[in-house]
Amino acid sequence: MHTVLPVGTITEKTSAELTTSRPSIDLDVGGNDFLLRGKFAAWESGLAYGPDLDRVNVRLAIDATSGVTSGTDLFAFYSRDVQPMGNGAYRAVGVFRGARGPRQAELFIESPPGHTALISVNFTATKQDFGDGWHDLIENAVPIGERPDVGPVRMAHAWLLAPHLAAA
Repeated sequence: MHTVLPVGTITEKTSAELTTSRPSIDLDVGGNDFLLRGKFAAWESGLAYGPDLDRVNVRLAIDATSGVTSGTDLFAFYSRDVQPMGNGAYRAVGVFRGARGPRQAELFIESPPGHTALISVNFTATKQDFGDGWHDLIENAVPIGERPDVGPVRMAHAWLLAPHLAAA
């Protein structure tokens, strides 16, 4: 006895259809055997506050497969001055464009070893750099680092760190 099942049609979503209500991160960084270019919709943030609560160290985990072609940007960063720092880490000096307009900035970019689509971007910013996007940045943020007054703070989502995997 043979059973015949109906065949369905699979439709692919274009990157324009993948836009979200959250702003995306627009990166155009290239140089010294490194290239990262795209408008990425899937990201998570970790923040370390200094004595001034409006100034933060930002750590973003970005899914490099989450490219979109439309929607608003939390910020954009452009650089052709990229220096390797070893172990998949790079320092990029360029132009940060946020709510306050363009300014010189430095981003540290990490690409974990192995096959992963996740990248980590670290930089210092102020609340005003993001305008209304500040709320999107802190909405699901987890503190990172250590605060001397209360001791260690739990680390941001586990996937901000590259997992140790064993080969089969």
